Amino acid sequence: MKSSFNGARLKVARQYNTLTIGEVAERIGVSTQAVSQFENNKSEPKTENLFQIVNLLGFPKEFYFEEDKADIKVGATYFRSMASTSKKVQKSQIEKVKLLGTIYSCIGKFIDFPKFNLGFSSISDLENLAQEVREQWELGDGPIPNIIDVMERNGVIISSTFEENDKIDAYSQVWMMGREAVPLVVLGHEKNFFRQQFNAAHELGHIITDGVYDIEEMSKLDYRNMENQMNYFAGALLIPKKKYLNDLCSRRRTDYQFYLELKRKYRVSAAALVVRANQLGAINANQYQYIMKQRSIKGYIKEEPYDKEIAAFKPRYLKQAMKMIIHENKISGDEFMDELGISLSKSMVEKLLGLDEGYLGCNDKEAPIALFCN
Repeated sequence: MKSSFNGARLKVARQYNTLTIGEVAERIGVSTQAVSQFENNKSEPKTENLFQIVNLLGFPKEFYFEEDKADIKVGATYFRSMASTSKKVQKSQIEKVKLLGTIYSCIGKFIDFPKFNLGFSSISDLENLAQEVREQWELGDGPIPNIIDVMERNGVIISSTFEENDKIDAYSQVWMMGREAVPLVVLGHEKNFFRQQFNAAHELGHIITDGVYDIEEMSKLDYRNMENQMNYFAGALLIPKKKYLNDLCSRRRTDYQFYLELKRKYRVSAAALVVRANQLGAINANQYQYIMKQRSIKGYIKEEPYDKEIAAFKPRYLKQAMKMIIHENKISGDEFMDELGISLSKSMVEKLLGLDEGYLGCNDKEAPIALFCN
């Protein structure tokens, strides 16, 4: 533990809480310059200011006096909706997933997660890339019932955004832990399973092409083009070309109802199926516009028929791994917190893992699981 204040940790805690330097300064009663100096280690907060910081930001006092560990490196973060996600919110999410990476690393001391096992010689042809994913993961040539489950089984860590914010869409990131690349996908609070499927496949595209795009140097147009490429990959993965072209031999392919019927088969929205048909040349631009006009007239832009037939899927592996540690390995919440190597509150860890509030406070190892924690 450091004997002096670690200003970088204040910046982490501030961004985690979606606050600016000025907002922190106002709430603890000091100048903006003072908080900036705290963060840049040019001065240390007085005792009363430190307690105000602890109360405001929710991190334990010890957090601000620890050495930073460089055993986890974080790659670029690909936000699905850059325009609707503010910089403050993006930074907050990034700090949260960094801490989630630390927690994941600790869970890995007790549980062996599946290893991410995709590798490609070329990623320039998105149609072939999607086919290679299917081959390497042995998915066959038909519809994929649940791509999120497939991704978790093949080493992709899936989480949900850490607060109920409809403006936060799915995003992805790759952690480097030593020589191991650990991909992470964070799904927004999408309640529509069919869109959720597409979002997850879109983020898988980002993971596979990580390092190809320099998002820091991208214009808005470049970013939009990249997102369109990932949408193409998602469509190619979830709606396999050969099978789908057979279905599109129907004379009804200019009828929107036809795509609604195929929606149940392919487990993606009818709109995505129409886009894919256009990509594959089964319908031309005029036909595409005609079908989408039908969609608009019927009022299916925000919600389509059958949307509520399947409940949105919730990521399982991180949560289940933590429950195995508690219930099967007989590790108490306190013991797990001691293993973290970073001072966080139990409530923070519970929130980041999607556990019930108070779960890590249940330390009676002999209690029956049904009575222990939900």
